[in-house]
Amino acid sequence: MPAPPPDVTAVMAVYNEERYVEGGVRSLLDQDLPDGLTLEVVAVSDGSTDGTGAVLDRLAAEDDRLRVFHRPRSNQATCLAFAAEQARGRYVTNLDADDEALPGRLAKQAAFLDEHPKVGWLGTGERRVDQDSGEATDRLLPTDDAAIRRLSARCIPYVHSSVMFRRSLVERGVNYDPEQAFMQDFEFFLRAAAVCEVANLPEVLTMRRIRRASFYQSSLKKSRYNRRLSVLSARAVRQFGLPAWYLAFPAARLGYIYTPESVRRTLRRVGGLTVRPAGGGEPR
Repeated sequence: MPAPPPDVTAVMAVYNEERYVEGGVRSLLDQDLPDGLTLEVVAVSDGSTDGTGAVLDRLAAEDDRLRVFHRPRSNQATCLAFAAEQARGRYVTNLDADDEALPGRLAKQAAFLDEHPKVGWLGTGERRVDQDSGEATDRLLPTDDAAIRRLSARCIPYVHSSVMFRRSLVERGVNYDPEQAFMQDFEFFLRAAAVCEVANLPEVLTMRRIRRASFYQSSLKKSRYNRRLSVLSARAVRQFGLPAWYLAFPAARLGYIYTPESVRRTLRRVGGLTVRPAGGGEPR
């Protein structure tokens, strides 16, 4: 008799992350899960040319909860869509290969979704670790549906490497779009938010590395990133029925990279974002 399907499937799209991928996978497999909550990890190597594939295969041989797929080079959206389609859990959660899930993350997210059946998309706060400076900061986002929708006019209102969503979305045809060259998660979020409520947990449960060497981060030039974010934020204003003046935020996004940090801090506070030194301290 085949084993019953797991409760949670963690998906990971990987391209040339030999250095970090083991830490990311182990942070998922080593989660302290309550009795009755089961896990699988689906890792997709996106045509990696370094030792990423070998690391994943070794980890899969050690733990049969890890399922590894080796695919020809495509893009992150294609790999994530494929991984979500392979998922057997009722909940699907994403983790970037160079990030780590902090203790308790999966259990807390699954419990929240169990208790809030209308919520289909759930993020958490993050610990951002700058690999160049060594500086670590904690970042929290608005937690309720209405505030998250308002914030989407200003910026991405969740941490993609922390998101857990219901597999029922994928079954309804709401999944990552392989045609999206970048910002695929925000575009996916907008389609998800059209059919379910969204939320964030008020806890730091994901560690995210900020580094120039990350392919999926470094390949996106800031100006192009902000142009695409502006388009999707304007779409959010219309989709969520926000006041017309909210369109000023997507327009301002085009010049955000030239905005002084003091002004950025004010914008973050107005938007409901809390950024503080890791572990506590005054928000900034």
